[in-house]
Amino acid sequence: MEACSLEWQERLSAAFDGENPAHEQRALEQHLERCAGCARELARYDSLRVALRAQADLDVGVSAGLKARVDRLASRPRWAFARGTWAAGGAIAALLTVGVFGASRLGVAGGLTDALAMDLERHHLKAFSRAAPCEFESSNPEDVKAWVEREVGYEVDVPSVPGAELLGARRCQLHGEVSASLLYRHGDKAMTLFLPEPGSPVAKAAARFAGDGTRCTQGPVGERICVAPRGSGHAALAVSEAESPVLLEALARLSP
Repeated sequence: MEACSLEWQERLSAAFDGENPAHEQRALEQHLERCAGCARELARYDSLRVALRAQADLDVGVSAGLKARVDRLASRPRWAFARGTWAAGGAIAALLTVGVFGASRLGVAGGLTDALAMDLERHHLKAFSRAAPCEFESSNPEDVKAWVEREVGYEVDVPSVPGAELLGARRCQLHGEVSASLLYRHGDKAMTLFLPEPGSPVAKAAARFAGDGTRCTQGPVGERICVAPRGSGHAALAVSEAESPVLLEALARLSP
């Protein structure tokens, strides 16, 4: 995350959706004039769009459904800057819809921000749009666990998920911090388990969203995102096109 704070990251996301009232939009424009970090974060959206478009067009055996979801994210209109105003058509980060426990708009106070949901989907879709999704390929949980500890710097559980094949692991940046992700395939559905470091801002935000029990929502591109608490200030997140019970089963396989 290049934005100077989670608050401004959320405002950038809302502005991109065209959801900011006029006075907040003016405040954002003034902020962008003096904040290089938020300006870079804004540029990141365009870079992401170009990269996803290029990857979605590659013939690497990616399913038509996955290509369609990547294309949906990649084809959003670009920002235009003219005469001191930002204009954006369409929405890259739609309203988050809670899929298991009701529906609500989730901002910073709710725990799981639109910006974090977008980050999760982006890493998941980009990984599985590659010919080789994993940095480290192995179906052996112990080998994957050792790689994560060595390369990411902290220990993780690597669960065996019924009906799913463990593909391996990769590193990713969530809100500017390195996090571990485990990649699986459940039938023809791709699934990623994100295991942020305990006590990290992402882990705390996810834990706030989950509360006392596992919760699910839907991301900007339509992937399901389920979050399970794992103690104080700690949580694990699963992202997939698969049905929620598949994600919930994967999270349940992690130790508390």
